[in-house]
Amino acid sequence: MKSYIVLITICLAMATSCKSKKEVAATATVPVTTAVTEQPATKGNTFGKVSHQYKATGCATVVVVKIEGEEKPLTLIPKDILPSSIDIDGLEISFNYRTLKMPQPAGCNVGIPAELTEISKK
Repeated sequence: MKSYIVLITICLAMATSCKSKKEVAATATVPVTTAVTEQPATKGNTFGKVSHQYKATGCATVVVVKIEGEEKPLTLIPKDILPSSIDIDGLEISFNYRTLKMPQPAGCNVGIPAELTEISKK
């Protein structure tokens, strides 16, 4: 007899908990969204110089950007391989970029990985 009472009590508790979850889900009017934070693309054209100075360590190509008022230049590591017409050591280029939150490629100890777009010769 005790086992029937315990079984009925458990069933009622489960039925009550399921019903309240459905009601809460049905009455919820606030949509659930997930926010993805990315750094916005840098506006305007940026000017830099293609460099192979780290090629000996295994870092293929970097783009060095001189920033006004800064002592050290910004070194960008392109995510994608640059076209052969652009990948010339010392060539000045204009481009837009967006820094990426990803590990540096093997051999690149200096610089920030970045996605370069709208690349053209200066």
